[in-house]
Amino acid sequence: MKCELCHKSDAETAIGSDDNELYVCRACAAAERQRRQKKSQRTRKVKGAGGEVSMSVTEISAPVDGGEAPPQIIGAIMNAFQDMVSDLEKAARASKEEKRPEYRDYSLAGVDPAYLIGGRLHLEALHLIGELDAVKRAARALKMELAGVDADGVNDAGHVFSLRYSGPEDRAKRVVEDLLREERNARVRLFEEMPRVLGDSLCRALAVMKNCRLLSPGEYFDLLSPLRIAAAEEMLDGITGDEIERMLAAVDLSGSEDKLESEDRDKIDAERADEMNRRFEDVVLNERAEDKFL
Repeated sequence: MKCELCHKSDAETAIGSDDNELYVCRACAAAERQRRQKKSQRTRKVKGAGGEVSMSVTEISAPVDGGEAPPQIIGAIMNAFQDMVSDLEKAARASKEEKRPEYRDYSLAGVDPAYLIGGRLHLEALHLIGELDAVKRAARALKMELAGVDADGVNDAGHVFSLRYSGPEDRAKRVVEDLLREERNARVRLFEEMPRVLGDSLCRALAVMKNCRLLSPGEYFDLLSPLRIAAAEEMLDGITGDEIERMLAAVDLSGSEDKLESEDRDKIDAERADEMNRRFEDVVLNERAEDKFL
């Protein structure tokens, strides 16, 4: 039997799925394997004279272990700072003993759904432009708290927050209105003034979705967050905003998988990664996004 691709050499192996299996020679099998690998790494498409050009993710290697040992002077420095460390510990204990205000959860009913995920404020743009920490500090100064979600080692996963407040409800309402205005302005800044920042976030998210081998719920939710903003602006080919909304709604951030044995948890994370590899294989930034980000 001849190879079903080149029709020249003898077929030696099979490739493809059960419902679309091809018998090919070893050379064609290797070429097809390389083609699929390049496709799975693609996050962007650029139109050129020769048609569609693929761009791949490059490997980033960690430095090799070794090098000079830390100097012995570190011990002397630690002794010099012993008193300061003691003072910090005392301050930490005193801080814990301070009476915390009694917080209440502010209802976000009526907030524009474009700025909500799962009943929490979606402040991804404020995070990307680097102003989220300042917003948190301002909330604390007003005896309020932006409570995020920590899941699977990811702090503030998806950059979604509920507002907890003390004091008058009217003040909390004004703070939410201010937050929505600032997030709206931050999204405009991303598209108009900082497109490279948003483009970098999107390409990183797509690259991980296409190539990860383990994917926890917290990381999965966090990666979908910037993609939601891009989908809302119709900057993605291969997936819709509604589908991303359904994916976000289906993520379990309760930490229920933490109760499983490590081997079982890794198996679930691997299955989730394989599913996302397949789903995002053909998801790319479209021409409108390329005009903005490059």
